[in-house]
Amino acid sequence: MSIVENNQGGLTFIDVTVIVAYLLIMLYMGLKIARKQRSTEDFFVGGRDLPAWAVGISLFASVMSTILYLGQPGEMFRTGLSFLTRNLPLPLILIVVCFVWIPFFMRLRLTSAYEYLERRFNYSVRALAAIFCLLLIFGWISVVVLTASMALVEITRIEAILPFINDADSAVYATILGVGAFSIFYTTLGGIRAVIWTDVIQFFVLLIGALFTMGAVAWMTSSNVGDWIEVSQTYKHEEVQWFDWDVRNRSTVFSISLSLFMWMVCTHGANQMAMQRYFTVRNVKAARISYVISAVAALALGIILAGVGISLMYFIQQYDLPASAGILSDIRSVRNVAQDSVFPQFISIYMPSGLRGLVVAALFAAAMSTIDSGANSASTILTVDFIRRFDPKSEAGQLELKRARIMTACMGVLVVGYTIALYELSKGSDIISLAQKGFNCFLGPLGALFVLGMFVKKATPIAVIPAFILGEIVGVSASYSTELFDVDFSTHLVIGFSWLVTFFSALFIGYLHHYLTGNQATKDQQKLMWRAVVRTKEPSNID
Repeated sequence: MSIVENNQGGLTFIDVTVIVAYLLIMLYMGLKIARKQRSTEDFFVGGRDLPAWAVGISLFASVMSTILYLGQPGEMFRTGLSFLTRNLPLPLILIVVCFVWIPFFMRLRLTSAYEYLERRFNYSVRALAAIFCLLLIFGWISVVVLTASMALVEITRIEAILPFINDADSAVYATILGVGAFSIFYTTLGGIRAVIWTDVIQFFVLLIGALFTMGAVAWMTSSNVGDWIEVSQTYKHEEVQWFDWDVRNRSTVFSISLSLFMWMVCTHGANQMAMQRYFTVRNVKAARISYVISAVAALALGIILAGVGISLMYFIQQYDLPASAGILSDIRSVRNVAQDSVFPQFISIYMPSGLRGLVVAALFAAAMSTIDSGANSASTILTVDFIRRFDPKSEAGQLELKRARIMTACMGVLVVGYTIALYELSKGSDIISLAQKGFNCFLGPLGALFVLGMFVKKATPIAVIPAFILGEIVGVSASYSTELFDVDFSTHLVIGFSWLVTFFSALFIGYLHHYLTGNQATKDQQKLMWRAVVRTKEPSNID
């Protein structure tokens, strides 16, 4: 069945009304919360008294939802239901985050995670890690804003003409600029508390959109989940093996599972954006509840979006979409773009007015909240790890709050430029691979740095600094191996590979340095290792 001539997609008046109303509500929330802020303690960590359940949903929504929401349905075309095997390491991740990371970091009562690295090593290590986390944050925000912007262009069918820009790119550029401009205003307001509550709302809106998609497909095609699975099994997916020594193969159960494990462990144990969420709750128990809720939300939405993907495979057997022609293309870049476009095109063409507007608004708000969240974390790093470090007197309530808001807005401006550059570099990439190239290339060495500090006495600044730099070089080189060396390297192995290089390089240098000089962590530094810290009494939330 072909697309009806009068149903070519785009937005109706009802959709536009819903979008405007949704964004005004989000803006009102930001303004209302901003009036209650008196210090950077409120702006950065929400007074450390936010509800654990809301923080848990925000934790998931902020670090995964938009990429997962737009990327997983397309991934079902590439690897099918085998992609769900990535959830195999979830029990192990739960153990590491809840019983290793959270008890340790919550006892340190940090605002920036990198404060720990100065206590354990020195300021050079702290500053180096903070700089690379800023690069990671910029990359992360840019990937989320870019994927949301491209989906918005696909759904809304907007057209734009910009000077010196190709017509094919103008709509994406205009959407990025529009999202950025609105977000820059929004980021100067609400701080982390506004971010968390808007994350909660957009999570449920996006969930409704995914559930409606499956319901609509079932109704329009008179099918059920069993029919969708049957069609999916006959579809020509990338072959998924349990294990392959060939590092070019991105579709093995081992590499996919390893990717999720390393991403989750490193993100929750080294990335300021995730860790800052834990710092907004009262104690270890609340932080654990937040993570469990986040993990349940991730698993549930992941399964639902897998259902969206296989339902759309069935749907295009009976209904046409503009992307249908490219889904089985022999050209990988064409195939990737087409597969990631199916879900946005379904929203644009077949989702009813009103609900389509709500989903578009949620995608817009997700990009907006992403800039807000990332810029807030970047502002936290700049304030706590650099400005306070060299100007301790700057920690004055309203003055520092004003400066934090200005820096947050500046971060938003930088992100818009970063996003446009990433768009030009990533044409033809699928969304999951884009995430690796955009920011995950920096994550592995950051995770290794914290593990070295917690568990290795021989880890000293002389050992970890060169190892960390080497790991970052390896991470970037592996992520861009095709562009740099014309050699394919599985994007799912990037984080784990760069983590291993960093960890074992530091181990080798540390033990060699200890053998030659006898130096290792001092007694005071050893008090900041994992066993010593978790044995201390948990601090009260009341200063």
